[in-house]
Amino acid sequence: MIVRYQIIEKYLDDSGSWMPWGTFYEDCSNGLKQTLLLRSIPDDDRERGRYWSQRAETLRPGVENAQVILGTFANRFRVRPEIRTVEGTSHREVRARLWDIIFEEMDERRAERQVEYVVPEPAYVALREGSEEED
Repeated sequence: MIVRYQIIEKYLDDSGSWMPWGTFYEDCSNGLKQTLLLRSIPDDDRERGRYWSQRAETLRPGVENAQVILGTFANRFRVRPEIRTVEGTSHREVRARLWDIIFEEMDERRAERQVEYVVPEPAYVALREGSEEED
């Protein structure tokens, strides 16, 4: 089973950055046109998943046009332009691999965002009021 997919990213207000959130994918191994499927991180808002599933069923875009599914959520989510493939022996294995890919992407993005702060050494040495030589 070969699956083509695109990464979905969510805009994070607190950091002002985009983070991987999920994937739109389609099975291209049997040559039949199928509805795009969604694989995403657990999220409180299931309304979004239902909305996207309904739009995928109605619009039936290919993975090349997955961004049309975003609809009213297009201001908070985007689909990366590159189309990738992943293979697996079953649908379950493919979904597990997509899950791993989402989190690998998140880890890479977090590593890019990490900033190492250099703490400068003080320019002076604090002196004690009295020295040991005075005793």
